[in-house]
Amino acid sequence: MAFSGNATGLDSSAAQVANMDLTSLYEANPYAVVAAVGATAAILPLSTMLLGRTSKPPPPFLSQRWQSLPLVSSEQETHNVQRLTFALPHKQQLLGLPAGQCIRVKAVNAKGAVLEQAFNPISTDDTPGEVVLLVKAYPEGHPEHDMAKALHAMRRGDKIEIKGPFGTFKYQPGKYKAIGLLAGGMGVTPMINLSHVILKNPNDKVKLRLMFAANSVDDLILKQHLDSLAAGYYGKFKSFYVVNEAPEEGHHLSLGLLDKEMVAKYLNTPPSDDVLMVVCGPPAFRADMDQVLSQLGYTNVAVINDM
Repeated sequence: MAFSGNATGLDSSAAQVANMDLTSLYEANPYAVVAAVGATAAILPLSTMLLGRTSKPPPPFLSQRWQSLPLVSSEQETHNVQRLTFALPHKQQLLGLPAGQCIRVKAVNAKGAVLEQAFNPISTDDTPGEVVLLVKAYPEGHPEHDMAKALHAMRRGDKIEIKGPFGTFKYQPGKYKAIGLLAGGMGVTPMINLSHVILKNPNDKVKLRLMFAANSVDDLILKQHLDSLAAGYYGKFKSFYVVNEAPEEGHHLSLGLLDKEMVAKYLNTPPSDDVLMVVCGPPAFRADMDQVLSQLGYTNVAVINDM
């Protein structure tokens, strides 16, 4: 919308204010000065509002209906894990996923079959405008093989559909003094999101202890990122790693399976009402942790399970 000089409501005498000295003009025609100043004062708030207004941020993206997102980048995270980044419609838009919950993803494979699976994005509200998934490749016959293959084959501009959130886990800030995060394999992904939510809250004094179990050092996804969290939030966040295969020299890891001795040592906090244990991983890992935590006397346990 354009504004012309006549739209201000000034007469020709008042319009001279722009090109004349106010004192001289007032002596010649005081009414013109009063009219011009009054009209200018009325215009300034309007122009300021039109030029300086800011649009409201878009609402969170997630809903219970399917919505499509384009792939913007695909990177190799580890030897068998791809990092896929999808763009939300607006750069400042948040996904709207509560910590510890998941989304459902729908994709189409090369044969045209529609596949659907749950994922825990690793992106947080600190990185608006995107959804980041870590997708692990699995051998044929594994329940997640077909979806992983379809997602790994995606190219920039290809689309998936997502909806959510799903899950029953709800974190309550300030309720706990310590939280043990027990992650097996790809079960570390929701722990990353949960850790970010807790750590960025300066009023939440809870101590986080992440115990991450994997087959080998190469399977410890985002280890460098987790180590940086431990350094940046010294004392509040610590990470411990357990692998089945003997690592090369120089790695400070535990060898074997995550057992009750390790959990007791790493958590270093006896069971109580203000201690929470969070478990996520494949079925066998969850079963093992259920037994370990029962033996140690922890009853305040939350299991994050893909829906």
